[in-house]
Amino acid sequence: MEKVKTGVTALLLGVAGFFGLPYDAGLAGDAPRATAVHAVVPPETAMVDLAQTLGSYGRARREGFLLVGNGSVGLLEVTEDNSEENVARLVGVLDGVLMESAFYDGYEEAGEEAERRDAGADAYLTAMLRKPLLAGRSVFTLDYVKGEKIAEVEALGHADGYVSEAGNRLLDTLPARAPQEENAADVTRLKQVKNFLALLNPEHFPTREAYLDALAATNYDLLIVDLYYGDRPLTPAETARLKHKANGGRRLVLSYMSVGEAADYRPYWKKEWDSERPHWLAEPNPEWPGSYKARYWSREWHDILYGREDAYLDRIIAAGFDGAFLDVMDAWQYFKESGS
Repeated sequence: MEKVKTGVTALLLGVAGFFGLPYDAGLAGDAPRATAVHAVVPPETAMVDLAQTLGSYGRARREGFLLVGNGSVGLLEVTEDNSEENVARLVGVLDGVLMESAFYDGYEEAGEEAERRDAGADAYLTAMLRKPLLAGRSVFTLDYVKGEKIAEVEALGHADGYVSEAGNRLLDTLPARAPQEENAADVTRLKQVKNFLALLNPEHFPTREAYLDALAATNYDLLIVDLYYGDRPLTPAETARLKHKANGGRRLVLSYMSVGEAADYRPYWKKEWDSERPHWLAEPNPEWPGSYKARYWSREWHDILYGREDAYLDRIIAAGFDGAFLDVMDAWQYFKESGS
């Protein structure tokens, strides 16, 4: 997940100047890549285009394939460089959005304290998240808080129509507490979800079996997990097992997929990139060692994400996941601010 940002201005960079990206229009949808036409588009539009492409591609191969976007809140605001059409397209393609640190800014870790967002930030987020809600989409929030603040963020989210959870920043452990509104109902649609678990780093589980056993023993309505344990993706049989709660009810399982950053621990990473990064890789993310901002409009990045048997989205579909959790959708902010 992306770094926790502070304040409304960090949630959205605004419209201070137009910055365009050299964009390969042939990458949109299922258009033939060989007939690409170059254009210049704002980074906001390029990210919405990518989300729309991934949605079309996934749903053409698996009916009802779900997309939940993280870091997409800034793209819900109409600005000079982000049109009403862009917002409508984004709301149309995403089945849900997730907002990190929706109520508390920062995270409670290593002695740090998360601070309650001010009224201005609350009002902004409420206005933005109301758009997908009114369109019948799901809104999830995840705050990095502990203790009494957990029940507080759950209640705040419930009052606004969200499904709100709390976790640690590394998302590497199972909570000791039971899921809120724990139930045995079959959950086959995102709007039926009453609770969720995001566990993206399984390194504390000593074996693949221990990891899968721990997840299978939970009663969360929605699991958001990584495609991989170690260097091997989950098999269709393993994913199918996770689609059932311990109490017998059906649940949804989404696979993590970063669309705005590449990582040197992923199978697509080439050794030579350690010494010389390809042109489509930008600066490293200092908050997450080994991660680099990706020029997400580039042909090379798209080839990694979809369109081949070993592409990331194709492997998610082959493993039988109900959908993909698109992380780092706010990468457009980096390119808008840096101009790189």
